[in-house]
Amino acid sequence: MSTDITPNPGPVEPGGPTSSTAADTTKADATQTDAWTAPDQPAGADTTPGGAAADDPWAVPGEAGDEASVEARKRDHKRFWQVGAAVLTTVVLGAATAVAVTLPDRTDLPGLATPNDGRYAFPELTLPPLPAGASAPADYKLKKHTADLRGLLLPLPKGAVGTGPSAAPSTSPSGSASPGASASPSASASASATLPPVVGRWVPCDRDAMLAKDDKYTKFLVSDACRGAAAQGWTAKDGTHAELRLFRFGSQDEANHFYSSVNLMSATKDIEASHVDIAAFGYPVAVGQVNVRDSDAKSGDRHTGRIGWLQYGDVVGLVQLTNPQGVSDQAFRQVVLLQSAMLA
Repeated sequence: MSTDITPNPGPVEPGGPTSSTAADTTKADATQTDAWTAPDQPAGADTTPGGAAADDPWAVPGEAGDEASVEARKRDHKRFWQVGAAVLTTVVLGAATAVAVTLPDRTDLPGLATPNDGRYAFPELTLPPLPAGASAPADYKLKKHTADLRGLLLPLPKGAVGTGPSAAPSTSPSGSASPGASASPSASASASATLPPVVGRWVPCDRDAMLAKDDKYTKFLVSDACRGAAAQGWTAKDGTHAELRLFRFGSQDEANHFYSSVNLMSATKDIEASHVDIAAFGYPVAVGQVNVRDSDAKSGDRHTGRIGWLQYGDVVGLVQLTNPQGVSDQAFRQVVLLQSAMLA
């Protein structure tokens, strides 16, 4: 006898309704299938070519068909070319401005001109040729100068007017303190015919050459055997009067003795009284040594006269600048420095 009391549901007719359990299972399977559908083709999306789900969160910006992305790209391209054109224009204008600024002198440009501090515009400085077989002073242990002494003087600066007893340079040293020091006129004339013109002139080794007021110090020109003297002078546009002298001696020792003596000369024919410029120790010179004296008289904060004595090897130099309105310190430094460089 059977003990199974489970009700028999009976046969199910084809096409008939399914049980609730089967329906729930089928619905769950469909939901899982939709959840794992690929992002590029979500379940229920319109798969018609050219179509796309407007509210699809997985859609890639900028894909074909995305009109907003295309418009954004167009705007970016347009902005890129606008910025590029602006940068290119700035570069071209900047380069043109730089060229325009560098072509003229700085002092000719409005707003960039600097006040003149008194320095001169000299032509290109050139040294006279050396005699055949001779060397430059730096190559000699005794620092002997063999070039034409007149050619070792500074030329006239731009705008200055030359001063002196002769407009044309003389061809031979005259009136030297040492009778046998001067070359013969014929020999000097022959040499000058083959040499380029020089800027200075020969002057006698005397009181006038030293710009001295008396003979108290000029005696050293004889005792130290001055072999020749050359002079140069000018008046600048600002009224400053310059006097340059070079004295050559037989040796470096004689030149050094003369230099030490004339440093004590406190007055010249153009300067009534002067004193040693203590601050000028270590004054900038190219070679040798220098002693600077300032006039006691001043115009404002400037001295009306300044004197510089130079010595290098067998040559002693004198630089004197005077101006009733005061001598520019920068101009004086410039002349002293350049004149010492000519002796190198």
